[in-house]
Amino acid sequence: MKLRELKEHVSSAINAHRKEIRDHLLAVLARGRTTGIEGIFSNALNAEFKDKGVNFRTELSLDEVGVRQFYEGRAKGRVDNFLPDSRTAFECKAVRLPRERSSPKFDLGQLLADYLRLRSGSSLGYGYLVIFVYGPSVGEASSPGSLYRRFHNQMFVDQDLAKQTGSLSPDEIEGVNELEWNRAWGSSHTPTYAAAIEVNDFFGAICISVFEEC
Repeated sequence: MKLRELKEHVSSAINAHRKEIRDHLLAVLARGRTTGIEGIFSNALNAEFKDKGVNFRTELSLDEVGVRQFYEGRAKGRVDNFLPDSRTAFECKAVRLPRERSSPKFDLGQLLADYLRLRSGSSLGYGYLVIFVYGPSVGEASSPGSLYRRFHNQMFVDQDLAKQTGSLSPDEIEGVNELEWNRAWGSSHTPTYAAAIEVNDFFGAICISVFEEC
């Protein structure tokens, strides 16, 4: 599945379930929790695939998809979604903008592990990070490019803080460099390997291509 197609599906999914997502976010955030945020977005995307007749499978083992584990301290794991017809795998993650957790690797570490995992899939045709973003900075974004810039620059700050404490592995540093998170993003446009979906609320999405089949 090409990045353009994925962006259309993610945008359609979020807009079709906008009230449900918004109500859930308001309810859990009012209690100071993040329970189910990633799930509510993922369920919306799965419903979109089902409605559009896309052949997909969820929660496949790493061996079934043919990728390696990069989460520290874990030997096993599962890939969030796999589209067998196009050999597309993607990992979903919910990220608050700005970050509230004290650890700069709270989001960064998981995103890099997902990126490295998908990048290891030599038999895959396409691999994507699908990042559901929410929070005050999302609502302040004036365009999809502005939303991407806010996300990218949070990753830039977090990786810089993580480097200062020596908490990034060589693989993670390589991933940071490939994603260009080692420098700030000043452009008002997204890079060619990414797409941003702005919902004119306090949530949206960023899709990042890990690789596309030539």
